[in-house]
Amino acid sequence: MIHRIKKIIALLLCLLLSAALTPNVYADTNGSEILIADGPDKLILQLGSQWAGVEFELRTDSGVFPVPVVVDASGVLKMDLGGSKNYTLSCLASSTPIPEQSSEAPAPAPNTPPVSGGESADPAASGIPAGHLILFLAGLAAAAGGLFALRYFKRRRDTYGYDEDEDDYE
Repeated sequence: MIHRIKKIIALLLCLLLSAALTPNVYADTNGSEILIADGPDKLILQLGSQWAGVEFELRTDSGVFPVPVVVDASGVLKMDLGGSKNYTLSCLASSTPIPEQSSEAPAPAPNTPPVSGGESADPAASGIPAGHLILFLAGLAAAAGGLFALRYFKRRRDTYGYDEDEDDYE
């Protein structure tokens, strides 16, 4: 009986010591933290080669983008986005003439073929990273094995009649 009380007191002292040595962590929220945008990170507009060199002005929630956005030689307008909810793209009076509207509908851009094996070219679209999945499954297997071992040793103790009170050597 005294042996059991000593074990309980030792366990309580260990818990008290571990709680006393745990440092407090405070978050510094002064507004200079990195903000992660909820929206798209990249905008790609395929306007056609007749739009090459045309300049656009970008307006965001925080104001006008400092430099004009120019369509490249292949007719694609590319830009990185983030930090705003609304984006307005306006055509500027640039040195390159703006193409006239034609009655023909523009040809749709061809889709990029998938990477070998049918996987998407975007790694974020593939789902859960393999390392995280393996770590999760290993933890799940260890937890299941631990529960199985606890049940096995409890049944063994109940079957063979092991009891801590019989082992007191005082």
